[in-house]
Amino acid sequence: MANERNYQMIGHAVLAPMGGLLADRTTPEFALGTEIRDNRGNVFRFVEAAEAIVEGDVLTEVVEGAWDSGILIDGATAVGDTAVNIDTITTAKAAGFYTGYYITQASATGLGVAYRIKSHDAFAASGSATLQMDDPMSEIFANNAALLIFKPYRYELTDAATEVIKGVAIGSITLDRFGWVQVSGYFQAVKLGHSTSAATVLNEPLVPIAANAGAVQGMAGNAEADIMEAAASGLIALRTVALNTTGFITASSKGIL
Repeated sequence: MANERNYQMIGHAVLAPMGGLLADRTTPEFALGTEIRDNRGNVFRFVEAAEAIVEGDVLTEVVEGAWDSGILIDGATAVGDTAVNIDTITTAKAAGFYTGYYITQASATGLGVAYRIKSHDAFAASGSATLQMDDPMSEIFANNAALLIFKPYRYELTDAATEVIKGVAIGSITLDRFGWVQVSGYFQAVKLGHSTSAATVLNEPLVPIAANAGAVQGMAGNAEADIMEAAASGLIALRTVALNTTGFITASSKGIL
């Protein structure tokens, strides 16, 4: 049915994605984060799968992490620089592989600003490379400073109640492949429950459940932490379902996740 819909993207009419919304792509045919809206008011976002996902899985962004087992700055940077030299590379990568990723210093000595990688040459194991950045740097990266790296729109299953829901899978996407997930509108199938899950209540928030990765439950209690977790959720239950029930639930969104 996906190919029969009309789509548009913020002020621009676009064709339906080749192969439909459910295509599992080996290459990013669209910029990560691209959002399209169908003629039913539903919004979908193009993402990369950090682990295998299937229909109904509830998703969140991966966190910043150490870069490739410890890539380091090779020579201090200066304020205003638009290029960063790195070394201690452990894994060969093709030119541009990390384009669109963000780097930041792992230590707290700098400002903690994240800088987007614009381009880079191929990486050779045990070699060095230069990263061209989108914007001038507003801080100094010290020589041998450790780096963190983050790729927006690289999604994984939720597995903690405190995680923010960023999307729901509408089909299968293989690990490290690309595809569309739903981020707004009417959600036909959202993974639900566990043998210890709280009941869902009509028109109340759905929150991730740690005991079942990629699944949600109702607001678990009325403690401050429970209220904050519910407030952070953009998914609203469209059915009341008893506690400890597994399966799927329909939902709507407060806005774009």
